[in-house]
Amino acid sequence: MTSDKYTLTVMNNSTQTGSFCIYQESPDTNVGNITTLAWLAKPAHPTTRLDFEWALDYDFVWAKTTKLRPGTLVKTSQAWPVNLSTTNQVDFDFINDAYTFENQSQGGYEGNLYINQTQRVRTAEASVGIGMSGKGSFLVESQPNMKLVMTPKPTYWLVFGHFREGEVLDVSKVTKTACKLEYKGINNMNMTLKSDNTWEYK
Repeated sequence: MTSDKYTLTVMNNSTQTGSFCIYQESPDTNVGNITTLAWLAKPAHPTTRLDFEWALDYDFVWAKTTKLRPGTLVKTSQAWPVNLSTTNQVDFDFINDAYTFENQSQGGYEGNLYINQTQRVRTAEASVGIGMSGKGSFLVESQPNMKLVMTPKPTYWLVFGHFREGEVLDVSKVTKTACKLEYKGINNMNMTLKSDNTWEYK
């Protein structure tokens, strides 16, 4: 089965140099301290046109980074592809002095993603969560004997500023100038950042 593919073309018609950044809407989850990452980001000078492309393919991800504060750059250590129906559950374990995913299997409910953190996982020594197309989008600090449940909502936001891919975002701040990308019945979109730093859909 082929996953849906999406494209976004962006044009910088502002007078500013910065980065176009795509982040995702937070999933429903059983924990309250979820961190949003700059999922995709590319720098652009004025008059630059850029293309983003991705597939609707989820991943389990984890990173050694634990200080999930705005501005922190996170590099994921593993990304395991997920099928939302058949391989939507995985164990996160600490084996032979290293963290790893193992025992990927079918979870309880289709559409949910389950991460079972074993008793060997140490509190806040790693961060674990989900991504898309091999890149992290949401993380929480590790906790032993904790089952993390996430129900993703494939909704995307576009923002322009000084961002790096994998950077921890302060969503309460960036959303004020972000544009929600409405992929309703379409898979391709064109957005322009105008000279007054507002968005135009084309």
